[in-house]
Amino acid sequence: MRFRIVAVCAFLSLGGVGVGACGGSGDSDDTSQPDSTAPDVEPDSVAPDVEPDSAAPDVEPDTAAPDTADTTDDGDTASDAGPETDTGGECFELADGRCVVESFKNPPRLEPNAEGVYELTLMPGEFTFDGQRHCGRTYNGLFPGPTIDTPAQVDGQPRSVRVDLRNAFTKNDFQNLSASGQCTCTDGHGASCEPGGGHGGHGGEGDCTCVTEGGDPCHVFDFNVTNLHAHGSHVRPDYATGGGCVEEDGLRCRRCQGDDSGEAPRECFFADDVISRVAPGEGVRHRWDIDEDHLHHEGLHWYHPHIHGSTAIQVASGATGAWIVRGPVDAVAGIADARERLFVISTPPTGYTPLAEGEPCDEDHITFNAFHVLGDTAEKQTNLLNGLRRPRLVMPPGQIERWRFLHGSFLDEMFIAVFRGKDSECEALDFAAGPVGLVQIGRDGITLPRPADDEDWPFSPPYLFLSPGYRIDTLLDGSQLADGDTLCMMSARFLQEDTTGITDIAVGLTSPPTLDEILQALGNGDLIAIVNVTASAGAPSETTMPDLAAVAALAPPLTMQDGAVDVLERCAEVSAIDDPDAIDQLAAFWMIFLETEGLDQCGCPDHNINCENFEYTDRARYPYDRVLTLGAVDHWRLISGFDGHPFHIHINPFVVCPLPPEGSPDPDVHGRLFEPPFAHWRDTYLVNLARSVDVLTEYRAFTGSYVFHCHKLNHEDHGMMELLRVCDPATESCDTLCDGGPCAWDVCAEGDSACEKALTGAQCFLDPTKCPEAALRCAPCLGEDMTCPPDARCDLEAEHYDGVSRCVPGCEEDAHCPALARCDAGHCVPAPCPGPCPPGQSCQHGVCE
Repeated sequence: MRFRIVAVCAFLSLGGVGVGACGGSGDSDDTSQPDSTAPDVEPDSVAPDVEPDSAAPDVEPDTAAPDTADTTDDGDTASDAGPETDTGGECFELADGRCVVESFKNPPRLEPNAEGVYELTLMPGEFTFDGQRHCGRTYNGLFPGPTIDTPAQVDGQPRSVRVDLRNAFTKNDFQNLSASGQCTCTDGHGASCEPGGGHGGHGGEGDCTCVTEGGDPCHVFDFNVTNLHAHGSHVRPDYATGGGCVEEDGLRCRRCQGDDSGEAPRECFFADDVISRVAPGEGVRHRWDIDEDHLHHEGLHWYHPHIHGSTAIQVASGATGAWIVRGPVDAVAGIADARERLFVISTPPTGYTPLAEGEPCDEDHITFNAFHVLGDTAEKQTNLLNGLRRPRLVMPPGQIERWRFLHGSFLDEMFIAVFRGKDSECEALDFAAGPVGLVQIGRDGITLPRPADDEDWPFSPPYLFLSPGYRIDTLLDGSQLADGDTLCMMSARFLQEDTTGITDIAVGLTSPPTLDEILQALGNGDLIAIVNVTASAGAPSETTMPDLAAVAALAPPLTMQDGAVDVLERCAEVSAIDDPDAIDQLAAFWMIFLETEGLDQCGCPDHNINCENFEYTDRARYPYDRVLTLGAVDHWRLISGFDGHPFHIHINPFVVCPLPPEGSPDPDVHGRLFEPPFAHWRDTYLVNLARSVDVLTEYRAFTGSYVFHCHKLNHEDHGMMELLRVCDPATESCDTLCDGGPCAWDVCAEGDSACEKALTGAQCFLDPTKCPEAALRCAPCLGEDMTCPPDARCDLEAEHYDGVSRCVPGCEEDAHCPALARCDAGHCVPAPCPGPCPPGQSCQHGVCE
């Protein structure tokens, strides 16, 4: 690989703090190395016709691919520049006379044990990239984790997926999320202490508080605590009903109601409970009843840890696995026999110190442990597919293939495009031919519908765009590919200029790229896979593309409340709303108001939603950030104040409203660069600067607590998350759960001026009439007298995040008002003096003094 890498690099990283794909150098052998102590897994077929092994968690070879164990990097490196012959795998002869080995493999498929239970263990696992050995927190010792493949429903019988999760670590590992130096932890008596559990990054439970040398709070978390999130699932958010869980072999069950704090009885399985904590040496039993509320949507989902404060570090080091739910689409002619390839994308930073020669991979030698490296724009990140650097795929001419992409990494968006190569090694690309289109049939594990006007359908743009958490299901039409053809899969990631004044590091998308700029970045980007088409690969298993209309007909309908709500009609209604009081739910990601050095003058905490941070929320007053009503349909408006942020909400997917038509002056039209423009279902969606996104969701079937957050996982770990609760008003009082009142984005507890400051700031994003009040509430009290502008007073009792006393509207005494006004019931009202004041006196609040 010898691409000319030029100014394109200044463009790469869509709001992403994470430079990555702007390199063309080849890397050495890259493959995950299973730990010999992990449960056995066999390379995955990810094919629906493979019978699960009834024995313990074996993994079978990838039966959809040639049976080869080779993992040779086919990039342009000194060690493998010649023909690949002595690699131990089947050698395929190409039209140019070269003999190559297919190094691509689907991730191993996890087989259930004799009781039908999938066994996952978080444990140290060794993996290799850039020719260096690393040790991370992995599932079953694999990088990435094995695939869970759930068969299609049979005879209408509801399906349940059982997963036992064990934490094989034996001790705590408390780490500070920032690079601000050493943290000192003391209790209320000044004695040294060790932080414990809880979500707060400021010391954990009890009175153990951790601060830096400068006295700033430390974001301290235990990197060896974990849990499990079924990303894409529509299941209960806390426990699986019906009981039946038996605690054995160190595996814990949970209470069947309320929280999990009680000791007994614990007879229910954990469901998608991301509030739970699995400490070192512990284990829990999960059951995902995926068909409890109608037939679960089929498609590509995934699982990963979701322990606040430690999610990104665990996912970055390999704790990521695909979860496929099968359904009718898998049986469609043209898909059923297509070759299925699964691409789990990982982008590990290269800045971690690798294992030394002879150094073991164990919990005392974890190389991925410095959190700040994950978000450092100076740190390069490599691109791996299924743990492999630049794998080679081999396919016969005419083959129809199903390519399924999972952005299973922690940060940074990426474009992917497939170009024709002028040679079998992709040394040169055929730009004149243009990218090879991949037909997109599913997003986020949900089949794409066919829009009524057929505009932009079938959806086959010249590139794929993926933000962290995205899944895209595509079809490659190989009917036009002949013996000797080569396809080159290229990746580009963003890094844009920042004009907010907060930092001179380039991390914010301030102007959308053009199509030409995107394709130029891809052409000069990173080669992430080579596809050789050769007759020596044998006969294709499928040569006819499916009826795409038949596929789209299997998409979930664009209705809610069992057909009572037409989503397209509702989208047309909400698009016209600009009054924040008329919006059901508003989420403004990372609000920043003024261009200043350091934090903005308004003092919004770093990594915020609506100027609030998950870690600093007073959970005594606000046990939930929002309480939602069971069965309701809500309109969410999503906006970004700084950077780009993928919005992800658990449990209930949402419909993204249609984007403006091509050529529209509406800035939201730029969304067409990244997403399908027609209404469709999602669970993760990027919100860029200068854009707002309208989505609709229904809180179907399940009550309980769950979260939404930014799926740039280091952002979430820093507190860019909210705790939600779906409440059934038929069984409890839903409007009295926060300080005796409602829990809502637009409601503050009485007397909470810090909340009012954050609220008016969020409203200002949509309603300019709110901005003067927002600016006032951001104004610090000045001087020794702590003065404020007229018609305002200093709130000395407010506990703002940054410790600055700020002004609030209204008055408590005449001194808070202008000279010709007085304070009346909290408001300054005109109060001129009855007549001219005598010489030497002036009118003060209606009195000559």
